[in-house]
Amino acid sequence: MKRVLLPVLLMALLSCHTRNNSNAPVNTANMVVPLVSTPLFYTQLKGKLGNKEITMQLLKTAPHLFRGYYCDDSTGQPIPLWGTLDSTLVNIYEETNNSSEDRLFSGYFSDDGKFNGVWHGDGTSYHFELHTDLKNAIPLKVFYQIDSAKLVPSLSKSPVGTVTYSIIWPDSLVDSTTARFIINQVTGSSHTTDPQKFLRKGVDSFILSYRYSAKDADSSEFSDNTSALSWNWTTDNDMKVVYNTWPLLVIEKYAYNFTGGAHGNWGATYYTLDLSKHKVLTPDDIFKPGYKEAVSRLLDKAFRKRFNMSEEDALDQNLLVKNIPPNNNMIVTGKGVAFSYVPYEIGPYALGQVTLYIPFTEMKGILK
Repeated sequence: MKRVLLPVLLMALLSCHTRNNSNAPVNTANMVVPLVSTPLFYTQLKGKLGNKEITMQLLKTAPHLFRGYYCDDSTGQPIPLWGTLDSTLVNIYEETNNSSEDRLFSGYFSDDGKFNGVWHGDGTSYHFELHTDLKNAIPLKVFYQIDSAKLVPSLSKSPVGTVTYSIIWPDSLVDSTTARFIINQVTGSSHTTDPQKFLRKGVDSFILSYRYSAKDADSSEFSDNTSALSWNWTTDNDMKVVYNTWPLLVIEKYAYNFTGGAHGNWGATYYTLDLSKHKVLTPDDIFKPGYKEAVSRLLDKAFRKRFNMSEEDALDQNLLVKNIPPNNNMIVTGKGVAFSYVPYEIGPYALGQVTLYIPFTEMKGILK
């Protein structure tokens, strides 16, 4: 494979399969995550989907709920996943813009770290066989809490607020310096040592602010189902792994909040961590000075391709901008860079979050 010269991210320019590195995590090559008996987990799975080599970042972030990403190793483009558990059958769906047909991995886990089954989509199906492969990856754990509270505890028909939190956490095998760096990105403080206490603090903060808002509530509204619904507040926060090959760990922080009104607000923020330098990468670390105009043209091209727009169609027919500027909400994989835009950032709420991926092969002239 021809490599792109990018000294600051030498290892990031390889495929999802990376060569050995003396600074990479130790004792991970033979790790196996029991996928059936582990209540919550993070794992990296590799194997074949039909004749394609793929890598999947899979997390069980709550009972019966799966999140993650996968990529075709030849392109490196991350595709978001969500899934459910039906008895022992696991269905992991791709999040796509095509609502006419589900694209999903349907199969079974085993405690020897395997996920086998059939992928359905595009009017066809393929067998897949995936196995745990954490070589050159950072081992992580998942922690989760859920709670709810009545807005007015003394009222039997009081609205209810619900809060859920899920986070990743470095495994005990991770060296202390790297672990503190990861924890700092997860929690905002490298001094946090107890993930459950951190989650409880977030849960308690939501419940406290929710009940404090009761002073502004008119209890007569609670007899009107429509009005009462606006007080059934919800907050949902979770984390996912997008890419995990030393020295890069890309994490997603997702947040959804409904505090009344027509709809909730949501969005995902991405952090590309260079674990060898203990640094969060920004576009300035990747691109040469003056990169924005060139990257903007590539983002416009990626948007047109994804949403089937011709060159003659003006982007602001569908967007709030005439051209898409690069931002700092960046994902770096072994084969390219993606920029992600939360609702209202470049387009209307109904468009959702838009993530646009550009292969390194299209950016040779602007990479450092």
